[in-house]
Amino acid sequence: MWRTTSRVPPKIKIHGRRSTSTKPPVVPQPPLSTPFEANQQQQPPPPPPKKGGGFFKFLGLTTLAAGGVVGYAWYDSNFRKQIEDNVPYSKDALDALFQLIPTSETIQSTDRSGPLIPNISPKPEEESKMRRKVPQTQADIPPMPAPPMTAPPPAAPTPVAAPVKTEKERKKEEAQQKLKQKEAEEAAENAALEVYIENMTDMCNKTIKQALEKQTEVITTTKQHIEALKKAMDDASEILNKDSQWQEVSSAYGARLDAVTSSDRLVTQAREQLQKLKNAITEGKSQAMTKKNKILISAQETFNKLNSELNKQETQVKKVESQSKMMLKYKDLVEQGKKQFQKELESIMPEVKLGQARGKKLTEEELNSLIAHAHRRIEQLQKQLAEQIALEQQRIQQALEQQIQEDDRLSDQRVANEQQRLKNEFLIQKEKWESDSRVVFEQELRQHLARQAAAHSDHLKDVLKIQEKELEQVFERELNTKLIEERQSFHTEVANWIARLRGIESAVEGRAESERVSRKAQQLWLARVALNKALMHGIEDIDVWELKIKPLANEIAAVSDAAGNHPYVKSIVKSIPEVSYKRGVWTDDSLIERFNKVHRVCRRVAMIDETGGGLGKYFLSYIQSFFIFESVYARVTSDEVELDKLSTYQILANAKYWMDRDDLEMAVRYMNQLQGEARRVAEEWIKESKLHLETRQATQALMAFASASGLGTIF
Repeated sequence: MWRTTSRVPPKIKIHGRRSTSTKPPVVPQPPLSTPFEANQQQQPPPPPPKKGGGFFKFLGLTTLAAGGVVGYAWYDSNFRKQIEDNVPYSKDALDALFQLIPTSETIQSTDRSGPLIPNISPKPEEESKMRRKVPQTQADIPPMPAPPMTAPPPAAPTPVAAPVKTEKERKKEEAQQKLKQKEAEEAAENAALEVYIENMTDMCNKTIKQALEKQTEVITTTKQHIEALKKAMDDASEILNKDSQWQEVSSAYGARLDAVTSSDRLVTQAREQLQKLKNAITEGKSQAMTKKNKILISAQETFNKLNSELNKQETQVKKVESQSKMMLKYKDLVEQGKKQFQKELESIMPEVKLGQARGKKLTEEELNSLIAHAHRRIEQLQKQLAEQIALEQQRIQQALEQQIQEDDRLSDQRVANEQQRLKNEFLIQKEKWESDSRVVFEQELRQHLARQAAAHSDHLKDVLKIQEKELEQVFERELNTKLIEERQSFHTEVANWIARLRGIESAVEGRAESERVSRKAQQLWLARVALNKALMHGIEDIDVWELKIKPLANEIAAVSDAAGNHPYVKSIVKSIPEVSYKRGVWTDDSLIERFNKVHRVCRRVAMIDETGGGLGKYFLSYIQSFFIFESVYARVTSDEVELDKLSTYQILANAKYWMDRDDLEMAVRYMNQLQGEARRVAEEWIKESKLHLETRQATQALMAFASASGLGTIF
């Protein structure tokens, strides 16, 4: 009807936004400091690092969000179950990640058993190296009072971590073994299905090829039988030649019977093979392990192709068989005429045996009787010919009607077959697209999960390296001097303040970005409200229809400015007709008031068709409009209506019914079905209504976008 008839769904998905926490990272608090540390902590902290690029921020936020999701899934089993149910292949990825992370029970048992890293005393060689490093370290630090040296704590017994490692490895091996077993079973099922379908396809091709060849032979032998029968019936040669011709007809009929018997047997076998192939395809699609196999699509194509070829060949066979039946009927009629003529002659001359009196002459009386019978027969045939000529036109008309009905039936059958064929091709193409899309999606998902797993592994390595360095620093600090401990405490405090400053900075930036997006959404909403107001009410101070139309260029420009360069808004703005920019569109009230007048005029000229009419016809149409009552067939949008059977009055009644219920779109749909003079009267109103609907649809799409933008700032 118009350019955009589909409604824009109110649900608009916004991708690429993730909720990130603005809380600063938790940094372990340093131990109590000495008076000397207090003096050093009063010094101003070093300047914060410069702000990095946006890409690194996005990468860091993405990694942080992925790590947070994995961590919360490790902590909460219900959340993990929801992820595994909603995200494909997430179960395998989480299992692989959680094999690298200790469980909560393992951590609790480790905390109760003591530290996993033993207190190792340095070897003599390492002790001498450490002694040489101490003076070099102290040379870089200004002199200060030496803190009292404390004795190192006694070495704690080393806990045994072998059982935990063995349990983790065992679970990992079991998971890998189950995964491999599942993949092996799936591969075996698919391989068996492929072998079975390939064998069935080969058998179907072979059987159907034989059936098609035999059906071609049936067509050939049937045509030969028809030609031989026609030749034997039309040829008026001697008896000896006729015997050879009828012998040829008999042999052709026998060959035809043999071909038909073999063809029926092969066609039955071909149908059985096709049914087996179809059952195999259906069973393969119903199995979860094999429903994604691509051989099912190719097998479905082969099935459709072979079935179509077999149906076409059977149609040709039926056509030739109908010709053969017609020829046999013609032969029976000829034989019946000959027998009737022979009986008439025997009733006239019973003593004369036709075909047995060769060389014997007839008497004059017999010849006169024969001539008189021939004259009477000729007169009878002339009368029958006159009757046949009189009934010829009627029979021709009946034959034409029967032929038209037969052609319609054949056309409907061909259309149904072609529709089914196109439907099958569309389903196969759809399955191909689904299969290709599924493969691409799985590849992308595997790549994304692999990247996340690699990033998480790198993160764990970094964490372990940091822990190793911290433990080394603690070991050196407890082994050497208190000075290193004081220095480490100062650096820890500085790092704590830097981390807090970074957290505050990220929180402020996130808040500013949220407010900016919120203001932008509010501006877009206000611009959309102004556009909708101009569309629905026009110029409010004027009551004249034509003068209430207001150009929408300023409102549309305000929407574009509020949305910036967003591609969705640009495409919606481009879809608005140019007339709406320059002239504007009619309001709802104007269209309703104008519809009442158009409806009244259309009822008065409902009898006038496209060819027009005289003044009398217009007067009769005007008088008839007062005696026609309105009747509505479709009271809800789901009711089905046959538009070809609706009259002009019924179309106008339905349009008014929906117009009274403020459904302009359904009213335009019905008014668009008008024809004749009523169509010409309502043409301008239909045009303006379509323009109004197109513009209103664009405003609804902009409203949905503004609502989604506002919700995005909340969540």
